[in-house]
Amino acid sequence: MAFPLLVGAHEEVVTDRTGRACGSRVDASGMSQPASSPETGHRHDRAGVVGPLLARWPSVVGLLALLVNLAGGVDSHVTAMIIILAATCYLAATALGSRRSGWVMVAVASLAVTVAKVTGLDPTTTLLVMGVGFGVFGFLRRSGVDRRELVRQSAGFVGFSGLALIAMMSGPMLAALLAAAASMGHAAWDVAHLVRDKAVPRSLAEACFVLDLGLGTALLLTAWNALP
Repeated sequence: MAFPLLVGAHEEVVTDRTGRACGSRVDASGMSQPASSPETGHRHDRAGVVGPLLARWPSVVGLLALLVNLAGGVDSHVTAMIIILAATCYLAATALGSRRSGWVMVAVASLAVTVAKVTGLDPTTTLLVMGVGFGVFGFLRRSGVDRRELVRQSAGFVGFSGLALIAMMSGPMLAALLAAAASMGHAAWDVAHLVRDKAVPRSLAEACFVLDLGLGTALLLTAWNALP
């Protein structure tokens, strides 16, 4: 048997003999409505945390990639290679005429770097050959590709790769500064593509932005701490 328990002046909660809410409440209009419970509140709290994370999953992916790359300490050479990889993926997706292929190209380029290391090839050279190859393929296509965007991505590939290569061949301090500049520059490139919604999926641009910004910031802090 249930007993009404007066709550405030406008609603009643139906309770059982133990005084616990038994699943409904009666408001001032006499309508019965489901009663909230501690379990429901906990579920809502979890949803309030998980929901935003799921909505910003690209940023979470970028942050995880950043933590992995910083686990052993920031490295200007690795950062420079990541920038070349990112520029290669942007160019490859444009050359293929498919923005959705951006994430696929990240996997392909990462696999290529791993295979190059295992087989004794130079990973940087491998990425550069991939980038040039996709660029040439894009320009040879007669249709299905935005040539203006291809020119833009080719210029970005040349510029970012050139800066990254100079960083790789420089001394420690200059290498850190140049790699940071390349990383920060590509972070701005990511933001531009988030706004333009071109070349690659917005999710990839967002994840890349978090990674690039984090790497660039870490390198700048390292260079600052190394100053006498």
